[in-house]
Amino acid sequence: MKFCFRINHSCSRYLSALIILVLCAQGFPAQGESKVWSERKFDRTILSIDKDIRRKRWEKVIERSQQALPQCHALYSEQATSCILILKNINQSYEKTRAFNPDKPQIEGAYRLSSDVLGRAHSTTKSARDYYYKYLIFNEHYAEAIPLLMEIINLEKNGANDAYQLMERYKQLYALEGLTENWPAEEAALTKVMSLAQQVLGRESEDFKAAVEALAYNYCTQKKYYEYFELIRKQQQEIACFSAPNTTPNSSPLYQLLTIKKPRYWRQ
Repeated sequence: MKFCFRINHSCSRYLSALIILVLCAQGFPAQGESKVWSERKFDRTILSIDKDIRRKRWEKVIERSQQALPQCHALYSEQATSCILILKNINQSYEKTRAFNPDKPQIEGAYRLSSDVLGRAHSTTKSARDYYYKYLIFNEHYAEAIPLLMEIINLEKNGANDAYQLMERYKQLYALEGLTENWPAEEAALTKVMSLAQQVLGRESEDFKAAVEALAYNYCTQKKYYEYFELIRKQQQEIACFSAPNTTPNSSPLYQLLTIKKPRYWRQ
């Protein structure tokens, strides 16, 4: 009898294990795996997130939003406005704590999705683009930041078309093109800075003179000596040409006026 009991007990354990394996293979969720929420639970979580935002409990916003995001994707889709707004809440809450979201795909995804679904000029897209731009600059991904900056410039042109704001943006473009050593593109950006500085602040302004000096350095770097001499003759500025052909104008006074310096209080 004891022998029969041991055999039956072993068979029972074997059959139980086999049943579990079959169920898993058929797609049944394993114990402990998160289930898709009901819409009611999802809506309650969104209300809690809104309450946390009003109370400025940013860590709690991040925690709840990270839990809600995959549920939103499961209930609706990545392109759903609700899911895009959850991504916005995550990134903006990190920004409120002066930190970057450690998940780069979420930063880029928030921008791409909001741009595709809501449009480039939408306020949600604008905040997502600005945050992504700051992230790229902070991490020295300068080449990736240039298309974002060009988009910002084009939106400004098609919108308020504020000459001063455009001048500041072109200064940033000049710096990024120089950091990536794209000298023709840097030249084009500097020409715009010089033109806008003259229009907004006048020829005697520090911005205009700094732009002329930086453009002279650019001509020297590109060995465009005729353009260099014509520029200093026309603008009546004493500017020495660089002796080393690969020297970059990082010491130019215009670099001191840039607004894309890394904020020291930000962290990852």
